[in-house]
Amino acid sequence: MSQSGFEMFSNVAGMVIVIADVIFFYALWNIFCKNKKEKMSMMIGSVLLLLNIGLGFISSLPTSGRLIISAIAILTYSIVRYKKHCEKPVFILTLFYGLRSFSLSVANSVFQYVNNSVFQLLDSSSENYIENMYLYLVYTQILLFGLYIVLFALMLTVVWKIVISFNKMSWYDVWFLSVLNVAGGLFAEVIINISIVKIKNEVFDLFQVKEELLWKLPLIAVLLFLGELAAITIYQKYRELQREKENYFVEQQQIKAMKLRLEEAENFYGSIRKVRHEMKNHMTNIKGLAARDQYEEIDRYIEKLDATIEELDYKYATGNAVTDVLINDKYKKAIREEILFDVKFDYRDSDTISVFDMGMILNNLLDNAIEACRKIEKEKRYIRLSLKRKDNFLLITVENSFDGILQQAEDGLPRTMKETELPEILMEHGVGLRNVRELAERYFGAVNIEAKGNRFKVTVMLQKQQ
Repeated sequence: MSQSGFEMFSNVAGMVIVIADVIFFYALWNIFCKNKKEKMSMMIGSVLLLLNIGLGFISSLPTSGRLIISAIAILTYSIVRYKKHCEKPVFILTLFYGLRSFSLSVANSVFQYVNNSVFQLLDSSSENYIENMYLYLVYTQILLFGLYIVLFALMLTVVWKIVISFNKMSWYDVWFLSVLNVAGGLFAEVIINISIVKIKNEVFDLFQVKEELLWKLPLIAVLLFLGELAAITIYQKYRELQREKENYFVEQQQIKAMKLRLEEAENFYGSIRKVRHEMKNHMTNIKGLAARDQYEEIDRYIEKLDATIEELDYKYATGNAVTDVLINDKYKKAIREEILFDVKFDYRDSDTISVFDMGMILNNLLDNAIEACRKIEKEKRYIRLSLKRKDNFLLITVENSFDGILQQAEDGLPRTMKETELPEILMEHGVGLRNVRELAERYFGAVNIEAKGNRFKVTVMLQKQQ
């Protein structure tokens, strides 16, 4: 093989590596961004591919330059798309460069070993020495690039297998997960740069002088990769524990809120009994005032009595003290927010659903609905609550208007932030719905979510207890 033929092969092989890099990055991005709105589209992937191919044709541009320009393009895209929340894209970039360095380090060590062995077999006095040298260089480069692609693909597969959930990330998380990637990348870059150095009229080959590096460097690369996998696993377990802690905290807050509702229901019905008991005394007092022609006193007395009765007047009577208190409390909140509130809810003892669980479900759904309505124009705000029965099932439906912006978490539930009754605490919208889903599953039911335009609808199906 001639020198020109070898150079042509090197250019083609280099372009194959460029294309492989883009494909690997695209795959890695979508491993960590499983949500539809986070995934990189084929169009963006194609633009990135064309950019890298174009940069690959610039012979004076080193590989590091191409990677830096690509990283700048990806970060610019991330800033525009994620509104400056670039924690996850930065981590994906560092992980990509880490995996690239790990696979390249192993492949390069194998390449150096084979290359040194092959060149020892060549006869420099042979007439075809130059042609044979270029031919062997082609074979060893095929080995290098092929092994690099196979190793990168294997590493991606392992990462894909262990990644379960990667939602929100902080810059601290990025730092924790990226240290090994950055260290591995710098280490590989330094080793490759010093492996072959020209000193005056001689060439210093690090791998010929220190042959043990041919197995030590791949071992270091493998250990760094395993360390990164361990870091990702630890991070996921930490996030899972954090979610469980958050769910537990929210559940405890909701239990406290439901206990307050139960106390309010007791007080409410206690007040009704008290008014009933005192009604005879009130009538006697009014008759006494009328007998003495004290009509102004009667008016004042009746006004006070009206005020007392008005406090005990609920707009919605659902058939249960707890749901009465809860729904009417949400109604008052909705009225303050100028939300049209419509209820068709009739709860019966024969429904056999724990009133405590029913209260938890209603509390979550109505809080979410009120929070969603706050974000839109007042004239478009509405909430509709209904309870229907079908065979042995109850169907609780809450429909409300919202701004049309819906981000889904990986469990399929909406992800927004809402304020709890405690001002210092923010809770994810999805946490409340997750609790609703868990409650529904206890009753062998399910939760169905529909979002169309500016209409958001949640239907909870519960099976009656036998």
